[in-house]
Parts: sequence; structure tokens; C-alpha cells
Amino acid sequence: MKKILWILPLTALFLYGCGQVAGNNSTTNPTTGKTSQKNSNTPTTIVDTPTPSNSTVKFAEQSYFKNAYLISTDTLSTEAKTALAGFKMDKQTLPDGTIQINLKALEPQYHDQSYTLKDGEQLYFIDKFLADDSSGTESNIGDDTAVIVDSQGNVVQQPTGF
Repeated sequence: MKKILWILPLTALFLYGCGQVAGNNSTTNPTTGKTSQKNSNTPTTIVDTPTPSNSTVKFAEQSYFKNAYLISTDTLSTEAKTALAGFKMDKQTLPDGTIQINLKALEPQYHDQSYTLKDGEQLYFIDKFLADDSSGTESNIGDDTAVIVDSQGNVVQQPTGF
């Protein structure tokens, strides 16, 4: 008799927990912020849920800041020119007022890059190892990318590979 009194509450608790799991029709992926909706009669669908972006990332506080060279200005510094070795830069103003900067890869094993800047934004080219470009050609293909920064010094578009 004591065993039955002990098993009944455990069984009820177990069944209640199973009902909670079965009744939950959505899950949120913490990495992507996407919600999966599940229904036994329909396939799983992915719903984009906006994630709040209240946090700002300050450019000056990033590890790559010390290796970043401003390339969206009309005149480039000597270091910026050296960092861009292996790329041909093309800059044009689009009809909507944005500026498009294209970096054409001159090395066959690298890829072209393109960035669109809104009013007040700046583009910095990041070259982790500037000394590898001193000969005027790119010798370390994997160390070059760019970051877009707004007028308040916040990162708008993170660099890839960092």
C-alpha cells in the first residue's frame, strides 16, 4: 500500500511533465534568434524573430582596432595603401547617396569584397600583419578584411574572420 501511495504522485508528475513538453510548439535557437514552430499536422517552419540590438560595440575597444586603416576617405595614408596590397579599390557614390567601395582581389586565391556606406559611416581595412604587404603584393591572404563604423564610433558591420 505504501508503494502505491509513493508511485501515484511520481506517475502524475511524470505525465504532467510529458504534457508540458508535448504542448510546447515552439523553440528558439539562441544563436540565430529564429523560432521553430512545430505542429503535428504541418512541417516545421522557421520564423525570424527580431533580436534586440540595444548593445553597441565600440570600434576603439575591439582587438582589431590597432590593425585598422581608414580607406573610405579621398586620401589614403601610407599604411592604408600598404594594407590594401593585393586589392584594387574602386569607390563610387550611388544615386541614393550611399557610397559603394569595391575591393577587387588581385590574388587568384582571394575573394573580392564590397561594402556600402551610409551617410556618416566609414570603412576601415584591417590587416593583422601589415609587414607581409610591404613588398606591394599580398603574401598572407587570410589576414585582410574590413569593418564599417558609424559616426559615433560604433561597429555597424563586424569584420569577417575575427
